Amino acid sequence: MCPCDFEDVTAFHLFLDEFNGVSADSLRFGSLIYGRDALVWVNHVNIEILKSKLEMTESPRDKNGELVKSNKVAQMNSPGSSDANSRMGNVSVNSQLLEILSQPLYTVNSDTSSPGFDGDIDKFRAMLGKPTAMTVLGMERAKLLTERKPFYEVCEVASHNQTLSKLCLNPKAIGLSVQDLPSNAKTHKVIQSCKSLIGKDVLTCVKNKIHYLPLVTSSTDMYLGNCSYLDTCHKLKSCRYLHFYTLNPPPKNEGKGEGKNDSKKVERKASETDLNSFLAIEYTIGECFDAILKPILPPQWINCDVRTLPFNILGKFSAIISDPAWDIHMSLPYGTCKDSELLSLPMGELQDEGILLLWVTGRSIEIGRKALAQWGYTVSDEVIWIKLNQLRRTIVTGRTGHWLNHSKEHLLLGIKGDPVWLNRKIDLDIIVSGTRETLRKPDELYGMVERMVGRHSRKLEIFGRDHNIRPGWFSKYSGNFKS
Repeated sequence: MCPCDFEDVTAFHLFLDEFNGVSADSLRFGSLIYGRDALVWVNHVNIEILKSKLEMTESPRDKNGELVKSNKVAQMNSPGSSDANSRMGNVSVNSQLLEILSQPLYTVNSDTSSPGFDGDIDKFRAMLGKPTAMTVLGMERAKLLTERKPFYEVCEVASHNQTLSKLCLNPKAIGLSVQDLPSNAKTHKVIQSCKSLIGKDVLTCVKNKIHYLPLVTSSTDMYLGNCSYLDTCHKLKSCRYLHFYTLNPPPKNEGKGEGKNDSKKVERKASETDLNSFLAIEYTIGECFDAILKPILPPQWINCDVRTLPFNILGKFSAIISDPAWDIHMSLPYGTCKDSELLSLPMGELQDEGILLLWVTGRSIEIGRKALAQWGYTVSDEVIWIKLNQLRRTIVTGRTGHWLNHSKEHLLLGIKGDPVWLNRKIDLDIIVSGTRETLRKPDELYGMVERMVGRHSRKLEIFGRDHNIRPGWFSKYSGNFKS
């Protein structure tokens, strides 16, 4: 059909308007410089859907292998359809097509098990609720690339812990802190050398479960119960409360030849390299396109006063972690950062688009949100770190919190720009991990960030410390803030 088949231009324009009415505005027109209308865009998908609806090319087949079509379309395709159409000359094209489209797609003999919606809103919602292919592939890649750490149960038999404590721990040799206690490797050597004095059930349990050996000194009063600080207590030898020594199971390859261990390690690394290469070839969204050849950057750091460092010389980063020492109005063994000093930092110079993760305290949550908005970020999520003590229980030390004991910390996640390359919906918004040194955050956060932005992207940590230095990250020390 061409414009010459119509009586005049008005009839042709009327036909185009009617066609747009039944095809969900598949044709889009725009004005040219000299004032005439021109076709600027065609929605081929809508046209193909309309064509499939009219011709029934996607209809199921009956028992004889013939296509099952609606009665209205069958009548139009019959030999006498031209006469019927001539009798309908006073009916517009729009009304004819709308009458055909109102008919059911399949007849009563159609296969109801075939995929499709057919007006079923529940199927449509179920399809929208499914994760996208990008999300599914990102999750599968994260499972294969993330290092799997062994999970051990805790021994609940008190006699095992008492036996091992009397055998391995000398009360006179206990120092002032947990760092002065013997290492796990040395303790396991003592157990192996004295295994004739231990039952087989205890030896088997030591290899498969975690044991908390009681540390009993001359100052310990068993009736007072456990120390609320446990392994973070700074007065281990003089504290009257009960403390524990954590004995983890030995490595699985312990006791075997070193040559075999070395060869197995080489084979394991080779297999991991092959797996990473395969994943990089098969699915590279969110990762560097030459991840096979590009190694992870070595650790980088700079020790300076963050307040005076020009941020524009550092370049751009995909992810930033900021852990400022907030002023919580308490006597602390380290310097703190004033709210005004944090808000004055030119964080906007470090990113055009990406994510920024800001650790905040209970008092500074709203200040952190204000800072992110001032730097050009939108708060999209809030990660909660639930702190666990040495015995894998929630902490109740009473060190923080005004009205209630704080056993968690908050991490605000801000997004700048439109980073479509982010790997989404892989990790949860909660981290359950034990506490360590003062100001030290869980290592699980770094893996979470790397799964979002990729291992080869540039990543920055502001207000870092010695324990934050790691491959693939650039760390800036916190500087000398006044307390």
